[in-house]
Amino acid sequence: MTKNRPKIAILGAGPAGLEAALAAVDHGYPFKLYEAADRVAAHVREWGHVRLFSPWGLNISPRMRRHLERAGRDLPDHESELCPTGQELIDIALQPVAELPEVAPHLETGVRVVQIGREGLLKHEEISSEARAETPFRLLLRTTGGAERVESADVVLDCTGTWGNPNTLGDGGIFAPGESSLGHAIVRSIPDVSKDERFWADKTILLVGAGHSANTAVVDLARLAEKYPGTRIIWALRGEDPSWQVDPEDPLPERSRLVAAAMQLSEDVDSPVETLRGVVVDSLAPLNGGYQVILRRRGGGREQRVVDRILSLTGFVGDHSLYRQLQVHECYATSGPMKLAAALLGSAGVDCLAQESHGAETLVNPEPNFFILGSKSYGRNNTFLMRVGWQQVEEVFSLLEARVGRRTVVTG
Repeated sequence: MTKNRPKIAILGAGPAGLEAALAAVDHGYPFKLYEAADRVAAHVREWGHVRLFSPWGLNISPRMRRHLERAGRDLPDHESELCPTGQELIDIALQPVAELPEVAPHLETGVRVVQIGREGLLKHEEISSEARAETPFRLLLRTTGGAERVESADVVLDCTGTWGNPNTLGDGGIFAPGESSLGHAIVRSIPDVSKDERFWADKTILLVGAGHSANTAVVDLARLAEKYPGTRIIWALRGEDPSWQVDPEDPLPERSRLVAAAMQLSEDVDSPVETLRGVVVDSLAPLNGGYQVILRRRGGGREQRVVDRILSLTGFVGDHSLYRQLQVHECYATSGPMKLAAALLGSAGVDCLAQESHGAETLVNPEPNFFILGSKSYGRNNTFLMRVGWQQVEEVFSLLEARVGRRTVVTG
């Protein structure tokens, strides 16, 4: 069935990458699935203790459900209103998909795709899409042990996501002075506070960020402070008047409850949270076993704080260095693929639950047969929903299927 079908390289064994692997199976394409970590869904594991806002039905794709049930796996009802944790999603869906006999032989863990190019071509050479498509992609791979090799592919699906590339906490999106040298000491993912009580308890903590990750952390840390009253949180918010967006009619009630709880903590003078609005981190430096933090207000005033822990939850963006030798057209504002970024701009303000894929044509790039799928495709836009990633996968394979029997060139 795979005769004359292009060989597909799938980068990243998270929700989108595993979905793409199953799609390759269903459509009869030869494929390799590369995962940089030693286990699949590595990014999900980092927030495995966090409960999703969305119920099971929005977190297991129909394709995953079909394959897993065929393999005899018991799955939560697709109409269940229960919201899984990240770890539950891994245990019940993602890891079992990776272990399926139709997927496992094609999966390589502990192998990072470091760079992608075209055999014999540089980025500026052969502007014609048809001409560039004549040569295969060249993928530089590196194992966790440091060994390197090159493999080729006809189609590349970048499903690497964003979680592994956190934004900085310095003003203007660049490192604050001292930040890079303290990289080992800065926590950049949602901590499992209940598991690591001794690390956070009775400490003064600088929390930077205003999104749902920061909301989750501040609620967890405040709960810890009830048990350990010496725990204090300094919450640095860049905006003077954060938009908390508490919606009593929110179709995801857990999301609404979280935001309301974080907002209450920020406004309650008796809470363990000291909220500083309209401030940015000006510099960081080690000091007597802790850290000296200089905060700068929008008006120009500065103040010094001494903290024991630094928690930076300022969001993530995908690794674009992977394809610097490919002709990828990116949005200058969001870093997402240009056509999709333009479509998302047109739907600005739409809640994530109302998001649908914007069509196959928004997924193509000037570089033929190269696609960015999943959360990475949304760049800095935070309305991505896993369901959109599954739709993107189906649309890409529909494009490929339309070209079966003749040369496969999918370009924008």
